[in-house]
Amino acid sequence: MDQPAVPRALPAEIYTDPALHARARSQILLRGWHYVCHGSNIPETGDYYAFELMGEDLFVIRGRDGEMRAFYNVCQHRGHTLVAATGRTRVLVCPYHAWAYELDGRLRAAPGTRQVEGFDRSAICLTPLRTEVFLGFLFVNFDADARPMAELFAGVETAVRALCPTIEARRFAHEHSAPEHCSWLVAVENYNECYHCGHVHKAFADGVIDPASYDIQPMPGIRALRHSARPATGEARWYDTGGSDYGAFYLYPCFSLQIYPGGVVNTYYWRPEGPRDTTVHRGWFSADGVVDDQLQAVIDLDRDTTFAEDLALVKAVQRGLGSRGYRPGPLVVARSCSGIDSEHSIAALHRWVMEDLG
Repeated sequence: MDQPAVPRALPAEIYTDPALHARARSQILLRGWHYVCHGSNIPETGDYYAFELMGEDLFVIRGRDGEMRAFYNVCQHRGHTLVAATGRTRVLVCPYHAWAYELDGRLRAAPGTRQVEGFDRSAICLTPLRTEVFLGFLFVNFDADARPMAELFAGVETAVRALCPTIEARRFAHEHSAPEHCSWLVAVENYNECYHCGHVHKAFADGVIDPASYDIQPMPGIRALRHSARPATGEARWYDTGGSDYGAFYLYPCFSLQIYPGGVVNTYYWRPEGPRDTTVHRGWFSADGVVDDQLQAVIDLDRDTTFAEDLALVKAVQRGLGSRGYRPGPLVVARSCSGIDSEHSIAALHRWVMEDLG
């Protein structure tokens, strides 16, 4: 009987070629749900948060009805940006010609236009994006026809609540970021396997999880990968890890929600910026939005070990993928498709990417 084919790593061009990156941008990234911020980042009417995503200037704002909406950050008159960074406002006023917009994007006033024949203020509105709140986290999608997150990631909300019943009451506490100097796919591949954890991420493997129990599995019928493990119990653990197991939920293409043992909520999200440029953002959340001594210790240890170690890894991988000597090797997929040393999760991720690239 023929042996089953061993899955191999993807061709290097997937990670390095500008034309293939442009294809991934249109076929994957512009159709995916991207994390923006937590609802607690813009809690009051008129609170806004401006950001860049996929080369576009965007912002989210909380309206008078309590809803959070996302818009392209561009005045409909002559194209000036409307807001920067974060803040609170009663009305959105363009710094260029003082066109003013309501918090729901409708044009409220435009100086001098009463003398303009045929000017229809009611026909002008800021350009919106699809917006959804998922477990308290705010996401946007450039695709107006994108499937809802609750449908696209069916089962994730229930699984997260089982690990952390208070997830939706958490508040933003801290975030840091760094350039990764690699393709977005290199970055998310590195995150979604722990084959390297034992000899690279020793602090994480000994201080947060029990490595012998670590596993990553595609969730049935959806494009999500669930990481699971029992908590660390030895003297090297970072904090009192009792209370719940470890779980992480990668939502294709660029977001992961992690529940560290004991209900320590944190996130990874990636902002693709070019064929070889991605920024990774690391967020942390607490019951009251305060970073107490224990959470600060976890943040510091993670930033100085796992986070920093991954930055070095993905940069080196991206450089290696550009080598004339690279030949894509076989993935290490265990017969059981389980365990810390198996790359079956990468094989699943590759299937999704290649399906979307056609």
